[in-house]
Amino acid sequence: MSEWREIEALNAWSTNYVHKSFYVITPHKLAVALLLQEYVKLRQFLSKRAMDFLPKYRKSFNLLLLKLIQYPDMSYKELHDHLISTTYRLHDDHLEAFQKVIANILEGGMEMLHDLPANLEKIMNDTATPTGGSTQLGIGGLLLRRFVITLDRMTFPELMKLYQNVCAYFRKDVRAIALGSKEAGVMIDLEEQEETVGRPKGDKEFSRWSRRQTELFVAQQCALLQSNETKALNPRELQAKLAEIIKDNPLYSHAHFLNYMNCVRVRDYVGAVENLHRAFDRNAVKNLSPVESRGYQYLSLNLAILHAQFGHMREAHVSLKEAIMLAQEVGDRTCLQLANSWLSYLLSYHKIQVPDRISATAVEANVIKSISLGIQFFVKSVAQMGFEPAKQFELLMWSDYCNIQQSMQELIANCVVEKAALWTLYGRNDLASLTSQVLLNANMTNMGKAYNGENLCHAICCLALWLSLNGDHFRTYAVLQYARKCFPRDPNARLWTLTELYVASTKAIHMGEWQKANIACCRIHPLDKNLSILQRVTLNIARGNLSIAHDLLQDLLADKALPNQKPLVWTRAMILHATALIPSSEVINVLIEVHEFARRKHFDYEVATIDALFAHQLLAMGMPAKALKSCHKALDVILQHGGIYDRAKIMFLFARCAVAAAESSKRRQEMEKCEPLLTEAIQFFTKLGAYVKVKDIYAFMAQFYHEIGNQAERNRCAFKFREIDEQYPTGSFEVVDAII
Repeated sequence: MSEWREIEALNAWSTNYVHKSFYVITPHKLAVALLLQEYVKLRQFLSKRAMDFLPKYRKSFNLLLLKLIQYPDMSYKELHDHLISTTYRLHDDHLEAFQKVIANILEGGMEMLHDLPANLEKIMNDTATPTGGSTQLGIGGLLLRRFVITLDRMTFPELMKLYQNVCAYFRKDVRAIALGSKEAGVMIDLEEQEETVGRPKGDKEFSRWSRRQTELFVAQQCALLQSNETKALNPRELQAKLAEIIKDNPLYSHAHFLNYMNCVRVRDYVGAVENLHRAFDRNAVKNLSPVESRGYQYLSLNLAILHAQFGHMREAHVSLKEAIMLAQEVGDRTCLQLANSWLSYLLSYHKIQVPDRISATAVEANVIKSISLGIQFFVKSVAQMGFEPAKQFELLMWSDYCNIQQSMQELIANCVVEKAALWTLYGRNDLASLTSQVLLNANMTNMGKAYNGENLCHAICCLALWLSLNGDHFRTYAVLQYARKCFPRDPNARLWTLTELYVASTKAIHMGEWQKANIACCRIHPLDKNLSILQRVTLNIARGNLSIAHDLLQDLLADKALPNQKPLVWTRAMILHATALIPSSEVINVLIEVHEFARRKHFDYEVATIDALFAHQLLAMGMPAKALKSCHKALDVILQHGGIYDRAKIMFLFARCAVAAAESSKRRQEMEKCEPLLTEAIQFFTKLGAYVKVKDIYAFMAQFYHEIGNQAERNRCAFKFREIDEQYPTGSFEVVDAII
């Protein structure tokens, strides 16, 4: 039934198109008229014998007719491919009759074109309703009537030119289809050149794309690029179509704007700016009044957004001011609100006024959309500035209210993803995953069209990251493969590519595969320079190359603006810096500094990580009681919200601190209490392939049992250590007490 709904939905557009656009007869339009003529004849023939078309043939032909009306002229071979395709499969008798009438036109000469209007007029009279209309054929009746009127008005020279074009149109592809070879096509091309030598010069080629066809195509592709890019044409095909459209309709500015969107999709910023300027120029050619020229302000706004993506904030502000000025001239409140939202984002305003009550009857829908956008931009700007998290979520609740009130799908999805990003920022990876799953499981369909925007890619990547943190690498790569399928092109492809490389580098570091980890870290650099440096520092600390790690960190921390612009990156860099300094005494000052900074920014997970590093350092300094106290502070947060690697590390650290802090007579009992934790930690490390850490635990246990004189347990742990070491040999660096 979905096909019939499509026919009904497009009926109004097609009727309008037939009335206003079907004035010039081309060989392709003649073929469409002949196809409709044979369809009507076949239906009349079957009805006289008390028979009828099968419903599937009627439905497929109606869908084919809509496609032929809406899309530009195509070659006869392309038309023939549609006629025999599984989607638009015609009745065998219908196809045979259509091919027969084509052969008659080629053999019968001009006389066939002279008789065609009378034949079509007879068909319309036979299918007319009692009131004299042609509604039994619907859109087809209007198409035939327009065709007959236009054909009757043609002069003899025009009819002769049409016949020559029709012969050339059919002969080439009829023989190519019959022979079915490329060589035949080449020979036919040469024959066509010989046949056209005697034609009158100055024949004007008719445009393949009419204005209304162009408008429909551009509107469809723009909607698909915004909501479901996988169903849009790929960049190469879309570029070819747009080249045809611009050739036939050079002054249509929307085609240049779609070209701009296509260039942004493949990160061709030079082409994007060029096409945006061309859209400006084509609008200027129209010489519209200020009230009618509603495209200027949006072009300026898009130019500002493009400059912001470049990082050229000064040019972005200039374009925004121009967009605001143009919007004020034409009284476009929607553009003004959007420009205000972007201006708030670029200037990072710290104040935003949320109304006490929002009502659709009192405020226009575009103003509500602007309020929601402003709230989301504001939260994104202040999230890393130490703004209280509870107030941020409260503001997002207001945004949710606005979005749901107006059923704005994209903003609803964006708000959910922003909540997941906040949970990730504050170290609540489990809650971020749950929030992402809420979006992925939501019914995001509107008018039968599924939403497949950028926000879904963010949610998928967040889910994949959480699966990776829990050691479920099979499902992680399955989810990323789904993201690759749904978002094959830039800029969304950058999200899952970055996630995939981060997961691969982290997994390789855990497993001690240094070469693979280094390759993955280097591939991250073009996508996220800071993340690449942090991963390379982690890799070098794990390998024991502390000098290289210090050099990388110095380059990153040399940026004085980093704490204000990217506080989370600075916090993690300082944590790695402190990790590389353990067990020297300098680490205390570094940890105190970064602990205070992370606490002010509400980075709770990083605060817990710093407390764990304090415990490491205090244990190395011979203060196990204080180390145990510091470990207790970090234990709850990491066990609740961390991945299995961090949970296994904190379990191991807690066991070491607890055993070291216990009295000599109670150390054995304390070790027995900690054995379940150590066993679970071994399971976690084994699941991740972090066998170096597994050997750390067995080495600690063997050393402990040796000190208390329990030879049986010592030998068991030593055997486990040796068994794993033979399967997964370790390098020359020290294993026990390794932090990363």
